[in-house]
Amino acid sequence: MTPPTVVLWDVDGTLVRSNGGRVSVSAFLRALREVAELEAELPYPKDSGGKTDEQIALEVLISADLAEEHAIGLLPSFRQLYLRELEAVREQLVPDLRVLPGVREALEALRERGVTQTLLTGNLQTIARLKLTCAGLADYVDFGLGAYGSDHRDRTCLVPITRQRLRERLGTDDANIVVVGDTPRDIACARAGGARAIAVATGNFPRQALMAHAPDALLDDLQDTEAVVATLLQQSPALQLGTGPSSRAPIV
Repeated sequence: MTPPTVVLWDVDGTLVRSNGGRVSVSAFLRALREVAELEAELPYPKDSGGKTDEQIALEVLISADLAEEHAIGLLPSFRQLYLRELEAVREQLVPDLRVLPGVREALEALRERGVTQTLLTGNLQTIARLKLTCAGLADYVDFGLGAYGSDHRDRTCLVPITRQRLRERLGTDDANIVVVGDTPRDIACARAGGARAIAVATGNFPRQALMAHAPDALLDDLQDTEAVVATLLQQSPALQLGTGPSSRAPIV
């Protein structure tokens, strides 16, 4: 029998984007300031796309002159504070999260086909669950099979974590694992874990930047549900997909 397909979705920039309110970022930085007992404002790194929450937190704390060992020791408390801060502004988070075009339709189409969907995200698991709940997408994914920034600070180590969870639940990890994300780091983590890499140009990286990292397929967005499903389930060749028929061309 053909192994089943398991789709691992990134969250920020792939499924949802901020409407500009920076609600999550502000909560993130407030939690860091509190856990490190800092009064000065902290900068959020510009090169954060595809990094895990704890990787970013560590970089911010070290940039504030904390010793790395001390900063690492603060991360467990940071997890709790970040969730608390974000839950406290839940009423602001809901309107700030914009579900990207075609996402809901793609998730529904895959669910109708019985495809297992979960997450591979730099978000802490609790934060990913809160964001998808606020966006109305939580019912589409199996959170227990996913891999998160709370599992490992290095994103390239996350696909093997999902494989282990598949083994624990099903007794086998024999599955076609597909990673869908919007950054070069999503592509790199798929490669490191032996998974297919599907890039979507819906985040902060243009298609040319994503193409340079040779994903198995590149989509402008998720609006063409039929083409998206065919690509994820490998029912068509690797494609460079736009939203219209004229935009399709083989990746070279």
